[in-house]
Amino acid sequence: MRHLHRPSTFSLKGLLQSLALVCLAAWWMSACTPRDEEFTPDAGALLQFEADTVTFDTIFTEASSVTKRLKVYNRSKNAVRISEIKVGQLSASPFQVIVNGQAGPQLQNIEVRGGDSLLVLVTANLKSTSAQGPFLVNESLLFLTNGNQQEVKLVAYGQNATYYRNATAGCAEVWTAAKAHVIYDSVTVPVGCTLTIAKGAQVYLHNKAKLKVLGMLRVEGEPEQRVVFQQVRQEERYRNAPGQWHGLEFAGASQNNQIRYAEIKNAMTGVYLKAEGNNVPQVTLRQVFVKNMLQHGVLSHGGNVRLENTLIANCAEYALAGLGGGRYEVVYSTLANYSYDFLRVTPSFLFQEKLETGGKLVREAKYVVEVVNSILWGRQEEELKFDDAKLGSTRTVRYSFLKTKAYQTEFTGNGNQINVDPKFRDDPKLDFQIIKLSPANKAATPLAGITVDYENKARDAATPDVGAIEVHD
Repeated sequence: MRHLHRPSTFSLKGLLQSLALVCLAAWWMSACTPRDEEFTPDAGALLQFEADTVTFDTIFTEASSVTKRLKVYNRSKNAVRISEIKVGQLSASPFQVIVNGQAGPQLQNIEVRGGDSLLVLVTANLKSTSAQGPFLVNESLLFLTNGNQQEVKLVAYGQNATYYRNATAGCAEVWTAAKAHVIYDSVTVPVGCTLTIAKGAQVYLHNKAKLKVLGMLRVEGEPEQRVVFQQVRQEERYRNAPGQWHGLEFAGASQNNQIRYAEIKNAMTGVYLKAEGNNVPQVTLRQVFVKNMLQHGVLSHGGNVRLENTLIANCAEYALAGLGGGRYEVVYSTLANYSYDFLRVTPSFLFQEKLETGGKLVREAKYVVEVVNSILWGRQEEELKFDDAKLGSTRTVRYSFLKTKAYQTEFTGNGNQINVDPKFRDDPKLDFQIIKLSPANKAATPLAGITVDYENKARDAATPDVGAIEVHD
């Protein structure tokens, strides 16, 4: 007779114990999951953003923007899963996001641990439009978390642009303000040709880019529509940073160049003239502001320069230098080279007959310097230096303010004031309007044909002020 085998009490008890251990282990593993890794479905677990708006300054159409960064914070002690991050118009949007190396107009299931943050990168690529001048583009960056949608605004200031790469200007080319003009490396104006830059035009130059003039340049800004030569990068940290492009360069055969009502800023050297044998370039700057130069404001190797109602400031080396001769007229101008961004060791103003490179004499000719109704100033005790006049060089200074010890005796008289502070309104902010109590107020001599100042405001016909900007009530 067969007997059925029944599990022993011991075997059943062991099985139950094993099951209990498994359950205990599962509970223990669940209970020991760090809270910051445990996802919460709570609708109140909202994200926080370091800014409510991501703004792009001056994006040129058909060119990629800089990348902006947005920090997103999970203030909850638990982890959250962001169901979706997207730009509002999806593929039709000019904006794109990048998270954890993934790019797109739409990303899903992004996890953020409790108390942690997420870095969202945003780029923009604007299409050309029919707009003249800057235009505004608005968009939304949307985050969906536990059924809640949150928004960060995306704003871009666009600018239609014309691009130049190793370009040669046409023989009678005109650049207008309808589009920005972006130079990647160089634009050359050929011999016998004229490039005209109309009022309000904006010229942007990339690193080491330059405008090279073999023919003629005519910059025709107006008081309220100045032409601006500047760097491509427009973010705040680059807005006044020097050395971001090369400069304006004028070759020997270049004559009758006129730059009026313009700004030239943030370059290596603002204006550079280079004589070649008997070919001597000539440039006139009227109502121009040259500032934030990593090297020189105006550097002339034997050229002829006239500054009228012009300001030069914040240059790491010379505000105005004439090497190898040349003619220099400084009239109703303010050259106040405080160099707040640099430790400058050179004087601001240098004129010499010799031009040497690497110890080799390149050029030698006389210089003629005439300064009238102007301020030649800076932070150093000695801001002037003239080389020996062995070739008949001459210098004349009248009704001007000078910062000098070496030439104090020579320039005393003729209405000059030596080492007398002209008292600018706010020189650290490059505001070189003199105050009413300035000794330069009503200290100039009237000059025929010059009736307005840098700002196109009337000069006093009988007792004008020294410097580029007249005091007005």
